Amino acid sequence: MVISGMSFLLILPAMILLMVVLDLAHCGANSNSLALESESVVQTLKDLEANIPVIGEQVLQTTAEKVVETGDPLSNSRLTVRDDMQCRMNQICADYHKNTGLKVECHIKSVESSADPFQIEINSTITVSKDRVVHEKNLTQYASLIDPQYPMLNPLPFIKCKNYGGAQAVGNRIHFGSSLSAYLKARDVENATAYENASTALIIKKCSYDPYIMHGRGDTVPPEICILKNCIENGYFHESADGSCFLCRLEGRGTCPHYGMETFIVPCVSNNSSLTFAPSSIDHVIFNDTPPGTGIYQGKAIIYYSEGSNCFKMFLDNSHRSKYGLPPFYE
Repeated sequence: MVISGMSFLLILPAMILLMVVLDLAHCGANSNSLALESESVVQTLKDLEANIPVIGEQVLQTTAEKVVETGDPLSNSRLTVRDDMQCRMNQICADYHKNTGLKVECHIKSVESSADPFQIEINSTITVSKDRVVHEKNLTQYASLIDPQYPMLNPLPFIKCKNYGGAQAVGNRIHFGSSLSAYLKARDVENATAYENASTALIIKKCSYDPYIMHGRGDTVPPEICILKNCIENGYFHESADGSCFLCRLEGRGTCPHYGMETFIVPCVSNNSSLTFAPSSIDHVIFNDTPPGTGIYQGKAIIYYSEGSNCFKMFLDNSHRSKYGLPPFYE
């Protein structure tokens, strides 16, 4: 009995040591499992985070294309874009769950105009979990309106001119035919015929000439203002406190309370120099949302290029002439 007791006492430390080793191995296995789960969860969250602005751009692009095709404004563009994004993100989350077993949720909380008119703000919450590991992240991200991979069409002219003959997309330009002139005549605007066969930019592109006063420069003196001519030919858009934002353009609003954008609406080339005054050639002026006969103000003709007897001109008020570094006029 004494020998057996002594043997047990000798074996006991080894048994305890074995139990400790087994417990440590179990803990290590659990730690490795948790680490792998956490890594998988975090990576999935990062993937979803990267997807959201891309999905936003895709939805904005297809939404604008539909408005351009139909000429019908959206009643609530922010809600429409948000809901379409939510549907797409729901499918992506379901695919992740099917392929990985992770529980994935993405809630698109809101889609808003941003301080940069060439971006749309997207607010969301992502939650990814696997057993005991849960990660949640609140995000504010931005979808670009000037990503060449997802070109954004300018929807406003198609909405405004739908009931007056309609505008047409030709190449990278919007051609109005007689529709813009008819639209202006219906609003009792003086010299509306100046915009027969006018055109404007189709795809939203941010102007590369900054500060904007550079537009008044050229390698010759006016009437050939080379930078302004290049800006028009490229169909550039400019930041504007008076112009409507992209989301409000989808609703057919020529003006809105958000910081927006503006572009030039260019009259058809002409050899008629007798028409001196007409509505200012800025889109938010021509598509002003105030009652007929108000809100649309006159500009004076400025020739930015000439070719023989043909004159390429616009009508600009003094405020916009100052903005683009062009000489003022005096009546």
